[in-house]
Formats: sequence, C-alpha cells, structure tokens
Amino acid sequence: MPRVLLARLLQSAAVLLAVSFAVYGLIGLMPGDPIDLMLSADPRLSSADVARLKALQGLDRPLLDRYLSWLGNALSGDFGYSRLYARPVVEVLPAALANTAQLMAAALCLSLLIGLPLGILAATRPGSPRAAAIHLFALAGISIPPFWLALLLILLFAVLLGVLPAGGTGIGDGGGLAFLVLPVTALTLAGLGGHVRYMRASMREALRQDYVRTARAKGLSEPRVVFGHALRNALLPVATIVGLEFGTLFSGALVTETVFAWPGMGRLIYDAVMGNDYNLALVALLLATATTLAGNVLADLAYLALDRRIRFGEGGR
Repeated sequence: MPRVLLARLLQSAAVLLAVSFAVYGLIGLMPGDPIDLMLSADPRLSSADVARLKALQGLDRPLLDRYLSWLGNALSGDFGYSRLYARPVVEVLPAALANTAQLMAAALCLSLLIGLPLGILAATRPGSPRAAAIHLFALAGISIPPFWLALLLILLFAVLLGVLPAGGTGIGDGGGLAFLVLPVTALTLAGLGGHVRYMRASMREALRQDYVRTARAKGLSEPRVVFGHALRNALLPVATIVGLEFGTLFSGALVTETVFAWPGMGRLIYDAVMGNDYNLALVALLLATATTLAGNVLADLAYLALDRRIRFGEGGR
C-alpha cells in the first residue's frame, strides 16, 4: 500500500507540473496582457511607460523564462498578486474555495445517497415498471440543461411561491442555509441521472456473474446476494466516476454559480481568465487539476478497499 500511494503521488506531481506549463503557456499566449488593458483604460500612458511596466512585470521576457521564474516563486509559496482583486492570490482563493466546497460537497453527497440506491433498485428488477420509471427519471436528469433547471427552480420556489431566496449566499442575513437549497437541488438533480445509470449498469453486470448464480443456487436470499456478493464488485466502476467528480468539489460549476449568483470557484476562474488575471487563473486551474488527481488516487485506494485481490503495479496492472 505505501509503495502504491507513493507511486501515485509521484505520477500526480509529474502531471501537475506538465499541466502547469501547458496552462501557463496558453494563458500567456492569450491576446492582450494586463499592461495592454491598462493602456486601453488610460490612453495617457506613453509607449515608454508601457515598456517600463512590462519590464517591471517581466512581460518582456520569453515565455519559458517567465514560467521558470513563476515556478520557482510558487515552490517557495509565493503565487503572486491578483490583478482583479489587488491582493495576494492566496488571500483571494479561500473564500471562493469554501463556498464551492460547501455547495458541491452537499450536492455530491445527496446525489450519491439517492442515485446509488435507485440504480440498485432498477438493476434488481429489469423490465419492471419500477425500473422503467427510474430509467425515465435518470434520462430526464441527464437531458435537462443545468441552466434551464436552475431557472425553473428559481421561478417556482423564489418567484411563484416566494419560499426560498433566488440567489446569493445570505452571509450577514442569518439565512445561509436557505440560500443553499436551490443551488444544491439544481446540482443534485443534474448529477443524479448519471449516478443512477452508472450504478444500474454496473449492478446488472455484477448480477450476471457466475458467483452470483452460485450464491442463488445455494439458496441465499436476494438481499444477501445483492448486498453481500454483488454490491462490492458493482461499486468498483462507480468509484472511478466518483473519483473523477471529486475535482468538481473545488473547481465549481460555472453555470449554476452564475445563475444563483454564488461566489464560488467557477465564477472566480471565469472572471480571472476573462480579466487576464494570470496569477489567479493559473493557481485556480492548477488547484482544480490537483483535486482531480487527488480524486484518482482516492479511487485507487477505494479499489483496494473494495477488492483486496487488486494489486496495482504487479503483473502489468
């Protein structure tokens, strides 16, 4: 186990380094830079002022030199300043990160708690009216655009019924929990269909295996066959999906956060990219990448916990 974890961490570090270079290069190749934006906002700046400011910010240096300088500073804990917020990046991220983690964690937990049991119910009685209803519900959840679903929820609960706030965080109003209900509901319904379908397909495949037929032939009850024998193996593919979704816990959902005016990481990344805030955009995107890689590591560990026969790194696996 320690060797597997160390190998995965080293691989993740290499991927993160490659992604940091790619993202830095793409952001650096975007048209315009902070100095060009300052020039457009203040036409009194002369070409000499522009050249001096670019030299001061290091924007007149080759892209590779700038990246290596940024990497050295980042490894020492200095991620630079945010141009949009006029504050160090490490001071800007925590608030948006906490808002997104609160929103996305609640939505993911609810989606799993509802979706996995529904998927198991649909798989145990294929072709039944119950399975057809669950399948239709999952298909509707996948097909409905998130922004349209969010707008419907606002119209129903905030405009027509007036029982829930339409957006914001409610900080300072004493109603923070009420402000979470609509965005969490929208994200839960958006992810629920996928979890139902993944669990249904995985469980149906597990129930076709020989060991399940053997358990039934021995006279075991259906709940014991499903939950005692098939469920553990059926959860293996689902663990991969959940591990990939772990990255969204800290990268946010741009559409939902925009509709509900939720100041999370999705909005922060979008504003940083559109505002040419290099340092903030780069660190936020790398944080999203790091959490996705962490989710993959957690999925590998879940494999080992669910099926101890799995041995990573041995025999080419």
